[in-house]
Amino acid sequence: MTFATGRQIVASVEHAFGEARRAVEALHPDLSKRLSEPASAAQIDSFEQETGIRLPDPVRRLYRQADGCSQGDAIFGGWEWISLAFVGDHSTELQISLESDRPDEAEAMTLVPLFCANGDYLCIRHNEDSGKLYYVPHDSPTVEPVAETLVEFLEQLVARIAAGALVLEQFTTPRGIYFSVRPTNREYWPPDFGQHGSGH
Repeated sequence: MTFATGRQIVASVEHAFGEARRAVEALHPDLSKRLSEPASAAQIDSFEQETGIRLPDPVRRLYRQADGCSQGDAIFGGWEWISLAFVGDHSTELQISLESDRPDEAEAMTLVPLFCANGDYLCIRHNEDSGKLYYVPHDSPTVEPVAETLVEFLEQLVARIAAGALVLEQFTTPRGIYFSVRPTNREYWPPDFGQHGSGH
């Protein structure tokens, strides 16, 4: 999908998020309740000022739909969506990890984690305007592109739910009840990212 104007990007992010919300609600009506309230423009501006991280417009639009998920819920294909309040902490942790493995990799400083799972991250670069997602595993100093846009990531989530490639799991811990919408084969990580994940 080609985006010619910012207006098209805005509409597409909002539409794709709405489709993703409906897809997870179809699995369990309480799943959308695990999404936090939308972040306000003022909250996003404050985050950027405090952290020095500039969020690309598609990412700002995504956080205007919801400010991440409740901690512990991984309803985006097994990924937990990080709220703005914790993005800075995760970003610092990620940079320390990457710098120890790649001390000469200045580019690593541009990575901003949006989703996490078992120490792995899906990140954007705050010097790119597309909102392109990169996979950064915790046990390897690699940065691998996995989705060209957030819209593509959300569309893949919807398609995988429709195809039965993701299953709902509800589990209880001493801290509460958590939900996950994850691949059926938990040994495969990260989840298949469409054409990229199938090797084409």
